[in-house]
Parts: sequence; structure tokens; C-alpha cells
Amino acid sequence: MYVLAGTLAAADLAVVTDACAELGLAVHHADREVTDDVMLCALHRTAGEAVEPSPAEVRRRGGYPIAVLDAVSATGVLGALTEGYAFALATPLRRPRVVAALGYLKSVAPPEPAQRLTLAPGLLRSPSRQTPVSTGEAGLLLALANKPGQIVSRAELAEAAGDEDVNTVVSVLRRKLADIDSGAKILKVPHLGFRLVGTVEDTR
Repeated sequence: MYVLAGTLAAADLAVVTDACAELGLAVHHADREVTDDVMLCALHRTAGEAVEPSPAEVRRRGGYPIAVLDAVSATGVLGALTEGYAFALATPLRRPRVVAALGYLKSVAPPEPAQRLTLAPGLLRSPSRQTPVSTGEAGLLLALANKPGQIVSRAELAEAAGDEDVNTVVSVLRRKLADIDSGAKILKVPHLGFRLVGTVEDTR
């Protein structure tokens, strides 16, 4: 698992490198350095300019795009989120903050192969096991999967689950994800909703 940090200033890159060493993560400066490792996140120094890989591409590959801003302000953070970034940090980066942020992401991002799930008629499959799912469970899971890395509101999930109780369906799905050793997780974001760590292919 690695962190992509090619656009950072030298001082910020040194902080990220130290934080990654503490967490057991590799640091790469460019995509071409990477072979088949799994991307945890990409930190981009940004002031609205285009970056490679783009936030959308980072998300597609299962990573978290992080904007490194000159200063954290409501306008700056909103702009970064609008551009597709998952988080924003302010430069100069501070080691404790970077360790905390990357440590959290590492804890919620299991290895990529273990995150991939297949939803078949009435069944949810991981690479090694499967479990039955109800129509409401499948609907809620797909609502999360269709917005990769994004927070999905409780109201959207209730509609997707056929107006079943969201807390109950999420609780059941969490148990089933664990039962099939999927590595995927449904995370609650207080006051906002839920998001899925993992990928679901709908083959129904």
C-alpha cells in the first residue's frame, strides 16, 4: 500500500515521508514508479489547477484524493470537495496530523483484492465466500456502491432499502460482510450518512 505525493513542496514531502515510514506505507513521487501495489491516497498541492492522476482517477483506483491547500478556509475546502477531493489539509503539513489522517485511512482501507464484491440475484459474493441478501439489503448496498468514496444520506439509503430501517439493514450488512471475509466496510459518518469502503459489481 502506498501514498502518491509527487506534487508536494519539499518540506511537506519530507513530513509525509516520515509519517509513512511510521505507518509502514511506501511513498511514490509519480505513478510510473508503481507496479501492482495498492494506492491508499494521493496528496496533491492544489490551487485549482489540473493534476495527474485526477481526483476521479484516484477514486476509481480505490484511493483517497487529498488536497493540500495553502490555508484551510470554508471556501477552499468547499472548492476542493467540489473538484472531487475526499479531504483537505493545510500546508505546511504537520507530522502528527498527517500520521493521524493516513493512519485512519489505512485502518478503513483493507487490501484492494479483498474489497471486491459481486452482487448476484439474492446473493452477495466475495472472492472466497457468499451470503444471501434481501432486496432491501441489495438496494442499500448498491446505493453506497454507486457513489464510491462518497457519503450517502440516510434518506437516500432508506429509499434504496425500500423504506426498511437503515440502521437495521446496515447492521445486518456489516455482519454479512464480515461473515464472507470481504474486507469491505460500511462506515457511519455522524450526522451525514454512510459510505462504503469496497467495490460492488452488480450482475443481477
